[in-house]
Amino acid sequence: MKSEAKIRLLLLVSILLITIFPLIVNSVYLFAGAKSGTHPNFIYSILWEGLSLSLLYFVLHRQGRSLKDIGFAFRKTDIFHGVLLYLVLYFVVIIAVTISPSFSQAPQNVDFLRTKMTVSYFAFIVINPFFEELIVRAYTMTELSFLIKKEEIIVLASTIIQTSYHLYQGLIPALYTGIVFFVFSIYFAKTRKVVPVIMVHLLLDLTAISQLGKS
Repeated sequence: MKSEAKIRLLLLVSILLITIFPLIVNSVYLFAGAKSGTHPNFIYSILWEGLSLSLLYFVLHRQGRSLKDIGFAFRKTDIFHGVLLYLVLYFVVIIAVTISPSFSQAPQNVDFLRTKMTVSYFAFIVINPFFEELIVRAYTMTELSFLIKKEEIIVLASTIIQTSYHLYQGLIPALYTGIVFFVFSIYFAKTRKVVPVIMVHLLLDLTAISQLGKS
């Protein structure tokens, strides 16, 4: 058991270093004051996220596991769960903004999203929730559950990792998204279902991009 734990910890750290750590570095770089580009390369992002998901699949397969083992399995009830999760987030965000109006601050460094909708842009929007939620939520939380079995630490770890690579948006907007990720993490910790999280994440991204297009 100790040997298996060491292997799973090593693989978890390796996957996060390969797939997520570069995003954190870039986010901190922009947060520190660097200028972001205005000409996005969505094809590169699609390839990066596609290869990252392929790596995750390969690692699980080599362990005799599948994506189902980390909560990725569609059930008819997932739609109902998705609606409930969205409603919970809606009220949580309203409460957060009421308590601290600064949470409504516009994000920074998102000009690359204010661009004409193309096939590659739309494909990126669709694949991104799968990339984030399968790696940072489902896989990371599943592995941490096996390793440390302390739910509160697992929830915080996933939330902090995901929030860290959104720092490029500015501290307040990142904390705002962190609230969303925190709710996602609690939901997954209690249900081990990631499909509803992916669905709501996609809906939130589409809503945010639509609002950016109007600003």
